[in-house]
Amino acid sequence: MLFPRSSLSCLCAMLLGLGAGHADENARSLLITQQVGTNNLTTNYFTNEVVGAMLFYNEGFYGQRSVIANVEAGYIWNVHEVFDRSQIPAELGVSAAVTHYVADASITPEYDFHATMVGHVLAGTGYTAENGGQFDYGAADVSPFVKAGIAPFAELWSGAIATSFSPEDIGSFSTTTEATLSPYRTFFRGIAGRKADVINSSWGGDDPGATAETTRTIDALARENSTVAFVVSAGNSGDFPVSAPGSGYNNITVGSVGGTHFLTPSDFSSREAVDFYNPATGETIAGVRAAVDIAAPGENLALAAYLGKTGGLTPRTDLVQDVSPSDLYFPGMSGTSFSAPIVAGGIGLLKDVVHYYEENLVPLSAYTLDTRVVKSVLMAGATRTEGWNNGQTEQNGVITTTQSLDYATGAGAMNLEKTADIYLLSGTQDVAGLGGGAISGKGWDYGQLAEGGANEYRFTDSFTGQVELTISLNWFTGMDFDENDIGRSLSFANLNLEVWQIIDGELGNKVAESISLYNNAEFLRIALDTPGEYAIRVAFLGMIYDLDLAPNDTDYALAWQAEAVPEPAAWVLVLAGVIVGWVIRRRLILA
Repeated sequence: MLFPRSSLSCLCAMLLGLGAGHADENARSLLITQQVGTNNLTTNYFTNEVVGAMLFYNEGFYGQRSVIANVEAGYIWNVHEVFDRSQIPAELGVSAAVTHYVADASITPEYDFHATMVGHVLAGTGYTAENGGQFDYGAADVSPFVKAGIAPFAELWSGAIATSFSPEDIGSFSTTTEATLSPYRTFFRGIAGRKADVINSSWGGDDPGATAETTRTIDALARENSTVAFVVSAGNSGDFPVSAPGSGYNNITVGSVGGTHFLTPSDFSSREAVDFYNPATGETIAGVRAAVDIAAPGENLALAAYLGKTGGLTPRTDLVQDVSPSDLYFPGMSGTSFSAPIVAGGIGLLKDVVHYYEENLVPLSAYTLDTRVVKSVLMAGATRTEGWNNGQTEQNGVITTTQSLDYATGAGAMNLEKTADIYLLSGTQDVAGLGGGAISGKGWDYGQLAEGGANEYRFTDSFTGQVELTISLNWFTGMDFDENDIGRSLSFANLNLEVWQIIDGELGNKVAESISLYNNAEFLRIALDTPGEYAIRVAFLGMIYDLDLAPNDTDYALAWQAEAVPEPAAWVLVLAGVIVGWVIRRRLILA
């Protein structure tokens, strides 16, 4: 199955106004989301701050050690002012914004308005003489037209897959299997020995069972190159299935949130469960997989405008020009196309810190950059969204979910501050060995199980009050390649996630379990009211299908955080502690 016409129609309904980038000479350089409230008053929100990126900026991490690749219908137009890095001092070692353009030899790639907006979200720079390169801001000097993406100093690679663009439908394009896969193979496998840290894609097609050659091959590439995270938008069809390649397995699929607190699932964000295909039996089980893993802001962004006569905007003859201005912006842009690069940019910031540690010979686990680890810490650090529901119910005294994730927002809204606590600052950053062990109140582990086995993780400290425990478990589906370098599904392991109360030194009472059959992610967010000792257990029950002759060992990543639920009288102390926490985190992140 191919994607003869991949739709990006969600993006273009609001291309009504353009604004100059220099509307306010005091503007600071951060992505802005605009919300219109009562009396038609517009409020500007700094999207970078909403997702927790300021923690990284305040310590000098702007993504400068990370490579972010973007695969879209067309190329990022790097002439726009948001990609101007000419004023950055050379000693900072920041690359040009876009250093590599990649497309299959069978196509003539074109610059594109949509890819340019996505590139802005990923790594718009915003380093100007006026702001001296500062990413600080104040409420009194806000402009709706700002420049910095989530990882503003990251190196961008741009891939194009369109064989042609629609002359009638804005954003729609045609492609072929080989044209689509060529840049993915290059970015996953590397350029001159360097692989991308994260690949973003904000396009989609119809493949709810993840059986198309393109979807399978991207899944296989993600497994083959486990340090390259693949982030993809869920789609914008509302109460319809998530589009491909987001319907695949070995990726991070992103939905959109908005609202006053950026915790309301966007109406347009795709959320219907996708199918599970069993290649051993040829059976398709409809609507049994929760495909969305996490969510991020995706409403009313002001983004870089490319108005040239190439790419997906050409049907708008009233807008396109022979030479595109380099300082205009599309206001009011919405779609999961922009939620995905916010998450991809966040991964760029996280990996920037890891690369800094590597440069300074800080001891790290060999699995720190693994996609399963990155995905697990992002999900465990996510914030509960409005109406969040992963199907947890009490069955025989055990909180149980067979759904794993919320259909609209997955684990919730991305929170880079909490993710950094779990990933970079916790007391447990990969338990020694692959078989479980003692753990702190938050952290992560990379483990391995043989079929029929189980690993236990016992919290070293007892829980003394009410605790909210969030746990994320992720593993890859078994994939390889055929003689034509096309992905092939080989195996699907069934892992369960459990929480137990320890009694007399043994696992005594099972408290909760996530036991979905057809997801390769399990997730729990539960309140523990009973003080005591607790443990997490990961169990490998068996194979859903197995076409692989190799032993059935499955590698996985686990991440968790246990947060005390404060008594009402303690809120003042909690708020005071937030300030202290910022100081501590800033010190530790550079340790």
